[in-house]
Amino acid sequence: MNNLIIKISKILKYAACLSLLFSNVLSTDYSEGEKLYLSHGCYSCHGYNGTGRYPLANDISGIMTSEELFTMFLRLRADLNPVSPSNSMPNYSKNVINDSEAKQIYAYIKTFKDNPPKLEEITIFKEMLDNSNRKE
Repeated sequence: MNNLIIKISKILKYAACLSLLFSNVLSTDYSEGEKLYLSHGCYSCHGYNGTGRYPLANDISGIMTSEELFTMFLRLRADLNPVSPSNSMPNYSKNVINDSEAKQIYAYIKTFKDNPPKLEEITIFKEMLDNSNRKE
């Protein structure tokens, strides 16, 4: 009987650990990444959903291949771009965006999805197409 209690206790501990592990994975909070994305002005070029002048949504950018590559991109360009560029992405040292913050921004950007409507579904384009095919 004592062995059975010990086995059940071990199984319950194992189940509790798995439950905590999966609840953390499934309930990822992207709010910190969003705050950092907004506070560093990333939206000004990449848009609020990653579909700006320099798109990031749907992994279209090569820098979104991995967390490590993203962070490396932020760091290794210090000699290529000024801190406050006029037409280039700024560099971000660890003093400006630390590695943990870079991971949070990366995770937030990975949530971006670009789901534009089909051209036929956009009313103004449909009207333009219809008018262009109209015979007078």
